Amino acid sequence: MNIFLKKLQKKQETLSPLEQQVLEYIIKHPEEITQSRIHEIAEKIYVSTATISRTSQALGYSGFQEMKYALIRHLEDEQRPVYHPSKNLTQLAERIQRELTQTLQLIQQEALETGAKLLAESQRIEFFGVGSSFSCCFEAARKLTFAGRIADAREDWDELRIVANHLTAKDAAILVSYSGETMLALEYAAILKERKVPIIAIIGSKNTPLEKFASIVFHVEVVNGYYGEIDMSSRIPMHLVLELLILHYIESYVEQ
Repeated sequence: MNIFLKKLQKKQETLSPLEQQVLEYIIKHPEEITQSRIHEIAEKIYVSTATISRTSQALGYSGFQEMKYALIRHLEDEQRPVYHPSKNLTQLAERIQRELTQTLQLIQQEALETGAKLLAESQRIEFFGVGSSFSCCFEAARKLTFAGRIADAREDWDELRIVANHLTAKDAAILVSYSGETMLALEYAAILKERKVPIIAIIGSKNTPLEKFASIVFHVEVVNGYYGEIDMSSRIPMHLVLELLILHYIESYVEQ
């Protein structure tokens, strides 16, 4: 059983008996779930579609479709290269080099220029990143502050929500997310989108829910890495994109 399904299983005790039945079926037949519609699953396990929707919500998703999409993404991740962290410096250097090289190939010059212009024209810049992504945001906000911009990165989840609700179309938001499907990141993005705040998204996976909220999207190449159940995946490619974006802003809009 992969880590994603194990995380779902841990929520079993909080579910009702019928919801536990739905979760058990999801865990035993994940690939079937990704290829089925909600009414087809309901007929097979003799529950209502409403029960499946409630189960999906209890697991932290807005509904069956979002849960199904997350499951698809994680099954795809199982097929992606996975490295096993070690103290071998050569192996570590080779992995990072591959990630950086592939990330650079994904970056479009036009996106960097558009992003730099957005930074220059915005009244304030707020970074949104939770968990391991926060360090990328903190460092980038610090550099923009030294470059003369009003920029901030906040770690508290509730504070991020409040900030999202106060930004306007004259500001800019930069969202950093490895998966592109973190519930908090999607919540903040939805708020920002509703308030017409321009969004730059830096994401470690393609075709994610976060992309539909963004004005500009940068994809980075990150190889999955786990030491046991500890996520050891690198955030260095995200730092690289932010570094290039800030450098483009400084070179184009800051008087030397």
